[in-house]
Amino acid sequence: MDAHRRSRIAELGLTPTQAKALEELGEPKTARELAGVLCCEPPNVTYVIDKMEKQGLVVRQPHPTDRRAKQLVLTEAGRELRLDLLRRMGKDSPLDHLTAEGRHELRAQLLKALDRAV
Repeated sequence: MDAHRRSRIAELGLTPTQAKALEELGEPKTARELAGVLCCEPPNVTYVIDKMEKQGLVVRQPHPTDRRAKQLVLTEAGRELRLDLLRRMGKDSPLDHLTAEGRHELRAQLLKALDRAV
């Protein structure tokens, strides 16, 4: 799965962190919220977002309820790239050979394993 993911990300010229940020910014988030989802520190997110902003993929906008914060919002180009990324991730997946029932069972087993890990 990791090799599949990395190859799809590379096709778009993105880093894995940029790809994850695109996936997570389906809805606007603050840098702090995005850092939490990406499991990194806010300064790292700032670096990634600065680069994505220069590429025209994201903009910083005033937060609607917190005047101290900015929201990260995908531009039209960012939304299009996000959709392309999500489509590519689902194409030729290593799990394609599984039936719907098999995918459901795999999901159930993975969730069960995660519950045990907590």
